[in-house]
Amino acid sequence: MTRSSPLTPLLAVVVALGPGLSLAAWQSPLSDPAGDAGGLWGYGGKRGPAHWASLAPEYSACGNGHLQSPIALDSAAAMFAACEPLRFRYRSSSLYIKNEGVGLRLGYDRGSYLVIEGLSYELVEMRFHVPGEHVIDGHVGDAEIQLIHGNNRGDLAIVAVPLKAGPRINQTLRRILEHAPDQPGEQFFGRNIGINALFMLPGRKDYFAYRGSLTRPPCTEGVRWFVLREPLEVDPLEIRRLAELIGANARPLQPVLGRPVSKACVP
Repeated sequence: MTRSSPLTPLLAVVVALGPGLSLAAWQSPLSDPAGDAGGLWGYGGKRGPAHWASLAPEYSACGNGHLQSPIALDSAAAMFAACEPLRFRYRSSSLYIKNEGVGLRLGYDRGSYLVIEGLSYELVEMRFHVPGEHVIDGHVGDAEIQLIHGNNRGDLAIVAVPLKAGPRINQTLRRILEHAPDQPGEQFFGRNIGINALFMLPGRKDYFAYRGSLTRPPCTEGVRWFVLREPLEVDPLEIRRLAELIGANARPLQPVLGRPVSKACVP
């Protein structure tokens, strides 16, 4: 059976709705049409990552894929690339957030873009993982934000931002967590509560780039990953709150299998 791109239904929904996206419409599938599949998969026991591929035919890539994510990233082993900046053309958005049980998912209003190598990808959602999923030079972030982008060709580009507990308070993350639902399946829509993903990025934006997959079922491959090397410092209480809301939801590291990984500075 041929599976359609995970982005196709997303863009159809968002484009049809325009800027007046409602919560009911936002509940439609975003980066992974399977969602949590009614509790079919999870992060522990017989529903955990080691069993994802056997839980449903459409999850087969989780077990037999060759471009799976996350991976360990090593500055010494990565190929140096030209200083091609990631250009974040982000606007503010109303707050759309759902507790899926396996994670927190934030929708994002239309009109915000990541531009890289002359290509534009629209920001469509954000997800949170505790602890971080990627390993960077032997270090694992206390958490990780994944900003998921897509274009009208069905291509996905994800920017991963490691989080590190420290003395700085990130007001955007705090605002998100103040309104995040406690119970799986619950959601919150704050039309007048604004967030801007620009404030979820660290000061320096050097990054690793590689081809990988979604880190949750159906583990679809062909994703362009851009993993920022510098962590975003946030209050330890916010890390703790994330862990309370979603528990541990990091997929184990996947084999690199010889694929190229590059590192790029920002001029």
